[in-house]
Amino acid sequence: MQDKKNTKKIIIATAVILAVAILILSDLYKCPLNYILGIPCPMCGMTRAFIAAITGDFSGSFHYHPLWIVIIVGALFIVLCETKVIRIPKVAFNIICIILGVLLVLCYIIRLIMHSEIVMPHFDTSLINRIFHFV
Repeated sequence: MQDKKNTKKIIIATAVILAVAILILSDLYKCPLNYILGIPCPMCGMTRAFIAAITGDFSGSFHYHPLWIVIIVGALFIVLCETKVIRIPKVAFNIICIILGVLLVLCYIIRLIMHSEIVMPHFDTSLINRIFHFV
């Protein structure tokens, strides 16, 4: 019974990873926060970083998002924990997830302070701004 459960989780995780890869490679995905409000989120630049890494442009990957490799390793770790391939206490799992979240927020703040063009707000191109000017 447990084996069937793990197999189902692995199939679901694989399907999610494939769906994300298709969205990334087809350029269909746009950040909802950035599109609607013109405010980039802490993950902005991650898709471009993954694409740059896939094409072998690792300096470009780190330019688009310095934590791209950490997110890949973190996502793999979470999938392995959720499918019970790796077993750690729930408290340790939660602490690792919190650390990943804090790293993303700190990186975002540093990128804002450093005026990275990747995370600078562009209110003039937002959906809200276009609707406001249309009305």
